[in-house]
Amino acid sequence: MIVVVGLSHKTAPIEVRERVALDADGAAQLLRALLEQPAIGEALAVSTCNRMELVLAPRAGAGDLGEVEQQAKALLNARAPGVAAHLYQHAGSDALRHLFRVAASLDSLVLGEPQILGQVKQAFELAKNCGTVGAVLNRAVTQAIRVSKKVRSETAIGTGQVSVPSVALDLAEQIFGALRGKEAVLIGSGEMGETVARLIHQAGGQLVVVGRNAERVAELAQSLSGTARNLDELDQTLLTADVVIAATSAPGFVVTHQAVQQAMKKRRGRSLFFVDLAVPRDVDPGIAEIDNAYLYNVDDFSQIAAQGTLLRQREAQAADALIEREVGRFERTTSAEQVTPTVVALRRSFRAALEAELERSQRGKLKNLSAADLEALNTLFDAAVNKLLHTPTQKLRQLASEDPPAPELENYVELLSEMFALGDENSGVSLRGSIPPAPSSAPQQAKPSQPSQGQPSQGQPSQALPEIERQRGSR
Repeated sequence: MIVVVGLSHKTAPIEVRERVALDADGAAQLLRALLEQPAIGEALAVSTCNRMELVLAPRAGAGDLGEVEQQAKALLNARAPGVAAHLYQHAGSDALRHLFRVAASLDSLVLGEPQILGQVKQAFELAKNCGTVGAVLNRAVTQAIRVSKKVRSETAIGTGQVSVPSVALDLAEQIFGALRGKEAVLIGSGEMGETVARLIHQAGGQLVVVGRNAERVAELAQSLSGTARNLDELDQTLLTADVVIAATSAPGFVVTHQAVQQAMKKRRGRSLFFVDLAVPRDVDPGIAEIDNAYLYNVDDFSQIAAQGTLLRQREAQAADALIEREVGRFERTTSAEQVTPTVVALRRSFRAALEAELERSQRGKLKNLSAADLEALNTLFDAAVNKLLHTPTQKLRQLASEDPPAPELENYVELLSEMFALGDENSGVSLRGSIPPAPSSAPQQAKPSQPSQGQPSQGQPSQALPEIERQRGSR
């Protein structure tokens, strides 16, 4: 099972969210730090303007969900003191349900917005590239992406969508009237900022793109039929601009109070509209106090956009019902498959005991057994093991198939592993691990000292161990 620890627009204002916002390098660094925690075995980080969430899985055999939660929260609070008061956590089924809802944009401030799925995919790819995704997260996140697409195809959650970029355009038109001929400045090349700039361009605005990367700025300006300028020219650009869209990944303010105050003295009362879509913020919030300067950040736009979600509430209910069914289906399928390692280990253990006794007998009274007799004994062993384990196998699978899976299932698996000393055979294939290939059902000659093909011999690492575990062991 998985754990989610994080904060969002529901629990933290923008001044808190910007303290934990992550770029790609920061996310990679945090993922590595998470895997240094004793209980955490897998991790990915989703960081957007409205949320920063960690999706985690326990280290096989070393931690439970509660320990994962505590270690993740402690690490986040150490990196941003005081943030713990804004954190939430979900575990097990609740975490899976939350992950599905986030990917399907049911937890977004703008209900049904499409950007979050792309952001989840980017976070997933980054975590895979960092080597912090194993079997558990790979399966859970892949299914979350599938469920999100299913929600969009089977409901009308995105119909009549109101988005942050569209609200920004509406506000700009309220302030200036028609935007034709108005000068709009885009600082940076963030996806949402570029979307706002394109909408203004389509409304007839004249675009100026400002940034440090001359090649990227020139490319974007050309695509918008605009003008490219270096960031050093920003103060001069503020003198003629009507709308300024800021969407950089800079850690501090790109547009300062002093720069705007000086520009407004020379603008002779002309209004200047700022759209700050960055987290951390690009525009000094004190600018809102300057006469004729209008400043809206991502929270302001999201709250306005959220007012248009009432028409999609019915579709959201349908989407939640779909997600509930998918969570149940995922858990039943996963639990049914995850009892397989224990069943395989039990069969292997029983069969090994019978073969050991046969080998000892072959050195004494049964030393003259023919090949046909040995084959008959192997068939007998198969039948005996099947009969002995039929009832416990059926019981385990019955518990796994319940909706939701029975809570005592994992206790039964652990008890069987302990009672029959399955630790070695079943290592790395617990309820949270991956599943080894089933042994062949074909009769075999009694060779207890030779492991069957595709199965790990006792004392050797299982090939079924998740990739992340093997990587960790090599570090």
